Amino acid sequence: MLLRGLLKSKDIVPNQRVYDYTIESVFRAYLIQPLALEVRLGQATTTLQMTSAGLEFSLPALYEFAAFEVQDPDAQSYASFRRCLYAQQTQVRLHALDAEVVIAKNHNNINMSIYRLQTFSS
Repeated sequence: MLLRGLLKSKDIVPNQRVYDYTIESVFRAYLIQPLALEVRLGQATTTLQMTSAGLEFSLPALYEFAAFEVQDPDAQSYASFRRCLYAQQTQVRLHALDAEVVIAKNHNNINMSIYRLQTFSS
């Protein structure tokens, strides 16, 4: 009974809706249906950019775009989202799709740097 209560606690098992949405509906969309993502990006106020090299973004911009699309203000905090990107098996999941996230422009600050989702053939 105590273990069940701990597993339901938000402090122990964080809500990852924005992170999960990012992997499944942003990154996967870029890799499988790039035109559909391009339409969504065009309708949003965002700095995410589809370039010839890949999908380029800052972490705050990626979070804002995904959180807006999730449409749940309590979905996940930015700090939790960022931890998930680094702590989860993001690259492992992307490698299964023949892709990876790399640093495109290093500004020596996690929030200021520009990242790129790219395929291995890029």
